Amino acid sequence: MRFLNSERLPVRLAAAASLVFAAACGDQQPAAVQGTVRRDVPESALQLFECNANIRSATVSCAPAAPAGSGSRVVVGGQYTNLVLTSSNASYNPGTEIFQFDVTVQNLMNEAMGTPDGTVADPQGIQAFFHTGPTVTNGTGTATVANADGVAEFTGLQQPFFAYHEILTQNQVSAAHTWQLSVPQTASNVSFKVYIETDVQYLLVINEVLVNPANFNSNPDLTGEWVEVYNAGTRPVDMQNLVVADSAASGRRAYHLISSPLEVLPGAYVVLGKSANTTSNGGVPVDYAYTLTGFPNSLGAFKIARVYGSDTLTVDRTQYASAATSAQDGISRELKNPALDNSNMDGSNWGNASVTSVYGPGGRGTPKAQNSSFTP
Repeated sequence: MRFLNSERLPVRLAAAASLVFAAACGDQQPAAVQGTVRRDVPESALQLFECNANIRSATVSCAPAAPAGSGSRVVVGGQYTNLVLTSSNASYNPGTEIFQFDVTVQNLMNEAMGTPDGTVADPQGIQAFFHTGPTVTNGTGTATVANADGVAEFTGLQQPFFAYHEILTQNQVSAAHTWQLSVPQTASNVSFKVYIETDVQYLLVINEVLVNPANFNSNPDLTGEWVEVYNAGTRPVDMQNLVVADSAASGRRAYHLISSPLEVLPGAYVVLGKSANTTSNGGVPVDYAYTLTGFPNSLGAFKIARVYGSDTLTVDRTQYASAATSAQDGISRELKNPALDNSNMDGSNWGNASVTSVYGPGGRGTPKAQNSSFTP
C-alpha cells in the first residue's frame, strides 16, 4: 500500500480538499472505522479546497484556498492549486438518508497525472481518500461514506477512497464519479478532508549536451563532459533515485543511480557531469557528478529513467550519430526550445552554442542558463 511520505515517495501528488456539505434532516447511521491519523505529510504542504453544498438548491461549490505555512508552492492559473475538484448533481434522499453528488477532477499542471511517465497508467488510479471525516458539524448523528471503491491505509487506518482510473493531461477533466454519504436527517452539515493521491509524470528535458570537451587539459573527456536538464513541469522534481545512462554503438551501458538529493525547480536547470570540480572540468557548474563511461564522438545517446517496480521507465532520451554535428570540439549542442522534440541531437531542433557563449576553458555553452540558440 502506498503512503504519502514526502521522503519515501517524493513524486506523488497530494492535494487536500475540505468539503462542507449541508444535508437535510433522519435516523443515525453506523460510524465508519476512522483509525489513527498519521502525520507523514504535513498539511501545510498541501492544497486546501473549501466546498459548500446546499441541499435545497442541489448545488455544491468548491473554491481553492491558500495553503497554510510559508513554504514553496506551485501557483497555477493565479490560484494555489494543481487541480480542481468540481461537484454537480447534488441530491438528498430522506428515505435512504443518502446525500450524493458527482465529482470530477481537473488537472491544471503541465505534467500528466495518473501516470509515472505520461503513457503507463498508475494501476491504482487517481485516488481521492478521506483523511478525516465525514463528521457532522451541525446537528446530531454520525455520517459515513456509503459507496467507497475501497478502504486502505494512506495517512491513517481503514480510510475510504474513490478511484479514477484514467490519465489526465493538462487541463483535462476526468469522468464524473458519484460519491455517496450516509447522513441522518438530524444532521444539517457534514465536513471532511480528502487528499488526491496518484503518480505524476516528470517533465524533465535533456536541454544541452557537451559531448566533446575542449582540450583544456591532457584528457578532458575524463572530466569535462556534461548534460543540462531543464524542468518543463509545474512541480519541483527531486532527481534522487532516478537513473542516467549513456550508450555507444556497442549498446547501452550500465545505469548510474543518482544517490543524493537533486531538486530541479519548475523552469530551472541542473547540470550533470563527469566532475563537479570546476578546476578540472573546464569551469562548468556541475550540480551532480555521475560515474558513466563517457560519450563517444559518434553514435551515442543519453537517457534519464525512473525506477518503477522491477523495471525502468524513460523520462527523457536523446541520441546522435554525427561527430561533425554533435561532437564538435568544445561546442555544446543546445535544444532550441524545451517544448521541441529533442530525440535527435543531429536534427534541426538543436543548434550549436554561440561563439560568445564561453563558460570557461572547457568550451562554448550555456550551462544552467537559457540556451544561446533559444527560439520562442
